Amino acid sequence: MIGFIKGVSIYSGKDFVVLNAGQVGYKVYVTPVTKLKKNLALFVYTKVSDNDIALFGFQTQEELALFESLIKVSSIGPKIALGILSATTVSNITQAIKSADVSFFTAIPGLGKKGAQKIIVELKNKADGDLDLAVNDQSSDLYQALLNLGFKSGEINPVITKIDSSVKVADQIKQALKILK
Repeated sequence: MIGFIKGVSIYSGKDFVVLNAGQVGYKVYVTPVTKLKKNLALFVYTKVSDNDIALFGFQTQEELALFESLIKVSSIGPKIALGILSATTVSNITQAIKSADVSFFTAIPGLGKKGAQKIIVELKNKADGDLDLAVNDQSSDLYQALLNLGFKSGEINPVITKIDSSVKVADQIKQALKILK
């Protein structure tokens, strides 16, 4: 199984990149934030089925751990799990699980109320104990700051993917405000 890939993104599609690593191009499904970067180092989940091998790449171990927890929930496949991770940060998803926020999950394309309830029921105990995936990353600080300024989650999520996460949170907020106005 492939667990880690480091290389250069040579092509990107709707939800994937082709990553040149060692003169081999790997198609890796990623979140929109990850897709924006040229040089990538990804932790990889390898899904093998009868007629396909698919790679799902994540920038952090926390994202990978949450992804693996989500796909263990019955009726939640890798594409839906990646959609959830594409919507916001790991800490926001973990908080939504802890607070049993069904509306948070039903806002994800392809995920209905039953699926949202299954995620909450099956992962709530883990979110309270074993699955402590909350991270203090700058994206969650940006998300929280924009919420505090009165913006809705639906407005914030698409904007976060366009923000340079390598700059200070104050600069990220300025970038986001320019896009949101």
